[in-house]
Amino acid sequence: MGKYERNSMIQILKDKQSMYTINTSLHELPVVISLPHSGTYITSEMAENLMDDVIFPNTDWYLPKLYGFLKELGFTIIINNMNRHLIDVNRDINDKKGSSYKTNLIYTKTTQGALMYNHELSVQEIERRIADYYLPYHEAIRQALLEKQKYFKKVYLIDLHSFGLNYGADIILGNDNGRACTSKTTNFFKKMMKKQNFKVTENNPFAGGYITKYYGASVENCEAIQIELWYQTYIDKRSFGNEELPVINNELFGETSRRMENVFIELKKWLKDE
Repeated sequence: MGKYERNSMIQILKDKQSMYTINTSLHELPVVISLPHSGTYITSEMAENLMDDVIFPNTDWYLPKLYGFLKELGFTIIINNMNRHLIDVNRDINDKKGSSYKTNLIYTKTTQGALMYNHELSVQEIERRIADYYLPYHEAIRQALLEKQKYFKKVYLIDLHSFGLNYGADIILGNDNGRACTSKTTNFFKKMMKKQNFKVTENNPFAGGYITKYYGASVENCEAIQIELWYQTYIDKRSFGNEELPVINNELFGETSRRMENVFIELKKWLKDE
């Protein structure tokens, strides 16, 4: 049996804790913002089956804190509290279990390729994770978008992520190669981010995950876009590897948070002119 005791950001979910959080909104804005990969909780059942010293890298570290200004600006935000290694809500439900974090709902290996479990997951455990943590998150997104549509002709879903490797950009915008949102929306974000001195590219290597692609295509009058922010842009200007407790450079973090806040302030103005 694995020992889940170490200095880690990953925590075991308690009975009274919610698997996601969503703020109430007066529907000032036609926007729903999703943070699917920032969660730090796993279940006790999962913890008992983990191999010794396994760690969970490639979480979208600290994004709820970085984007803490969104609620005050009037945006509706849904934050997944569960870690992606428990179940990845940004994957298609039909790809249930496998070794690849790029395609599978439930990984058997970490995002760095390390084996996770002492014993193979049962069908019952997989179905339980889907019922308890995957489906409720997507229902929250769907209901939030439907509620927005009562007030607005067009709604927007923004999926917030971060990445560790150097792809030659501070921010990568994903719109499923033009299928999930209009070029007008993409160009707005690109222009405002460049105004804040971010280096911005599109769709390579992140064209948008399941959330962006699915809701951008399946919800009527909905545009979806994914925003990927480089670790070096907001955590620290250094290389990142197989780690689970990255230390924040507070000055850099605060500066980047303010720059991103300026982007979303401009988004509010842009939406009111639409």
